[in-house]
Amino acid sequence: MKTLLAKAIPVLAAICCCANLAKPGNAEVWVVGSMEGFAPFNYTVDGQYRGIDVQILNEAAEKINVELEHRPLPWNRALLDFNAGNLDAVFQLAPTRERFEKWNMVGPLRRTKTVYVTLIDSPIEDIRSLNELDGLIVGVVSGFTYEDSFDRHPDIAREMSKDDFTNILKLMLGRSDVIVGGRATLAHIIDDMGLTEKLRFLPTPLVEQERYIAFPRDGDGDDMANRLQGSLSAMHSSGRIREIVQEHFEE
Repeated sequence: MKTLLAKAIPVLAAICCCANLAKPGNAEVWVVGSMEGFAPFNYTVDGQYRGIDVQILNEAAEKINVELEHRPLPWNRALLDFNAGNLDAVFQLAPTRERFEKWNMVGPLRRTKTVYVTLIDSPIEDIRSLNELDGLIVGVVSGFTYEDSFDRHPDIAREMSKDDFTNILKLMLGRSDVIVGGRATLAHIIDDMGLTEKLRFLPTPLVEQERYIAFPRDGDGDDMANRLQGSLSAMHSSGRIREIVQEHFEE
């Protein structure tokens, strides 16, 4: 009996060893916040969180054996939770000097064009400088950063909204003369609302900027940021991020 047991132990040990080698390592989990309902970049369809930025970040994280636990939130809540340490990261962020100083800004994920939208029969033909906003009520989303000069301009009359959908509704109701936002997102919402014949984009964009994901400036945040930056940079170099963007706009 002892002989059989002695012979069996090495066999069992070998089986366990092989099983451990075959078992994939458990992925590290990062809790990541973002603005809910921000199509085509991050939004929920049939219970699944998807979009351009979601796919980019999920693929980048997978390459470094990380799983992202997404927390879609109202934008101001996402920023508050991130600042309070309830989130490992938050996306997508426009670049500002303060954000680069305060956080690890990782990316870019992609570029986006920020534009003006007005009613189809509005007398406003174009806005080429901030001075042309004098006397106009400009619809913006609370907590959003658009462009440094625009954000700091003291004389712009701003009509605050909780999201782009509400911003468009207020424009339709005459609560604002013009609204500002990301072209792809506004185009998506305007199409969904059936307003393509009632609204128009002005020719000159406010700005074209890159978008980022932020991590805290601490030991863990620095490590996460460095690892994800390497993965995102490799995806840019291979052309994968460009492919993802094109795939979504061809859907």
